[in-house]
Amino acid sequence: MPETDNSQYIGHDKCWAIVQNSLERGKLHHGWILSGAKGMGKAGFAKHMAYAILDPNGSQRHLIDAGTHPDYHIVSRPPKEWPKEGEGIAPNAELKRSINIEQIRKLQTVLNVKPSMSDKRVIIIDAADDMEKAAANALLKSLEEPPQGTIFILISHASEKLLPTIKSRCQTMRFDPLSEEQMIAALDMHLSNISETERAALVRAGSGSPGRALAFLGLDLAEIDNIMSSIKEKGDSNNALRTKLVKLLTLKATQAKYESFLRRAPSYIAAHAHHLPIERLKEASDAYTKATSLASRAIGVSLDKPAVIFEMVSLLSVLQTNKPSSYNKNRKL
Repeated sequence: MPETDNSQYIGHDKCWAIVQNSLERGKLHHGWILSGAKGMGKAGFAKHMAYAILDPNGSQRHLIDAGTHPDYHIVSRPPKEWPKEGEGIAPNAELKRSINIEQIRKLQTVLNVKPSMSDKRVIIIDAADDMEKAAANALLKSLEEPPQGTIFILISHASEKLLPTIKSRCQTMRFDPLSEEQMIAALDMHLSNISETERAALVRAGSGSPGRALAFLGLDLAEIDNIMSSIKEKGDSNNALRTKLVKLLTLKATQAKYESFLRRAPSYIAAHAHHLPIERLKEASDAYTKATSLASRAIGVSLDKPAVIFEMVSLLSVLQTNKPSSYNKNRKL
């Protein structure tokens, strides 16, 4: 097997060592669960597993990349509307809510024939958490009696949703959040011509997830972070920062930036709450819960943007330095 570029597995080199050791001993388990939060690089890791299993010499990787390798199959949520004949699925196509049983049944017809270009076959389920119960039970049958040479790789963002019987038949590898140094290294692999200030903002926003950080790319997150930092330091009693955010985020062209602020604010509260005095932690926890709910509702429904921003800033103000807590205000002397 050719040497592996470990830069592909920043923060997950221990997981890759497990795979590599299994391959070298010729004892690769038939079922794997790649478990961890979204944006940790699990899908990319799964593809590199497929490279190593199906094409250790590197001569067929173009087929894997194109999705045309006959022994390489990915099962994921289908689009609500299938493209016309000869057209591919658009990257931004709206998807159905789940992987259905018909997709697994179709997969089982593939499993009834031997691999063609390799002595192995790789099946990736992305994400396994999206399977309907019937689909999960159908897949379980294949995991219980796996066809010879077939390797199942289940990508899971919330492994607690998986059937215990599925988990018991697979080997789980946990993808933990990256450290700040690992995040910088991972982002540097993908980005060029980015300022240190913006990179630092992406690292903070990513919270250990390179994929989450890259989702904020190009949205000038540093400016939003600077405003939230000002709210944390001195509050916004005169509504100047609220007004600034409204001007910055409420134009049609700034929808993506508006949504990034809504996603960023709850994690910002969570990241800074532990610096608060112990008597203010309950207040911060409540603010985080409300901010998460508000962000979810505001993105899913067309709520009034200025009103949402004003409310979110009020929740961020729980972090204000030297702010008296409601606990202290209400406490009997």
